[in-house]
Amino acid sequence: MNKTKIEWTDMTWNPIKGLCPMGCYYCYARRFYKRFKWNPEIRLDEKELLRPLEIKKPKKIFVCSTIELFHPEIPKEFRDEVFKIITNANWQIFQILTKLPHLIDRDMPDNVWLGVSISSLEIIQEEERIWWLLNQKAKIKFVSLEPWLGQEIRCPSWLSDIDWLIIGGITNAKGSRPTKEAICKLVEWVRDFFGIPVFIKDNLADIWGEPLIQEFPKGA
Repeated sequence: MNKTKIEWTDMTWNPIKGLCPMGCYYCYARRFYKRFKWNPEIRLDEKELLRPLEIKKPKKIFVCSTIELFHPEIPKEFRDEVFKIITNANWQIFQILTKLPHLIDRDMPDNVWLGVSISSLEIIQEEERIWWLLNQKAKIKFVSLEPWLGQEIRCPSWLSDIDWLIIGGITNAKGSRPTKEAICKLVEWVRDFFGIPVFIKDNLADIWGEPLIQEFPKGA
């Protein structure tokens, strides 16, 4: 487990090692694997697996920040081991982000915040991820619009049904970024109309300005 610069979590936990088979071009982990010539084989790190049990102070822990936990190439028995630790370390909050919610194979323990990652408000396939999320059993359901690669200004119907929205831009990779007008409008809908907390990541500070809105789910 590692402390991290990801602002909405305390630590990252990567008990499943290897090159993520999703292959997103903006993925920072893929760049690290290439740069440092890390072993790309997908495997379970038994030592890392136990780390949440060893940390007694409650933390927010981002699960598998470098790999897609529900990808078909990840063996189910690896996920089984991960969720055993999540269940046993019930004083911790585990944050899980996926691009494949239709492949989720279990209900989430109460100490899991379950989210989906999208990069646009207009791509139908990405909106479908959110509908799959909303059909899952989880105490907190959130959407990470990061990196937001569009500049669209619209109010998706799913906004009223989530518990938390993260907004971020692209970092150290080529791609478009949202305008301040687009961010302001989305934040207005989410916070003022639906009363849902918003977390704007630091990488949008140059567009949004200061202070950033960095809220967490209600009751968390």
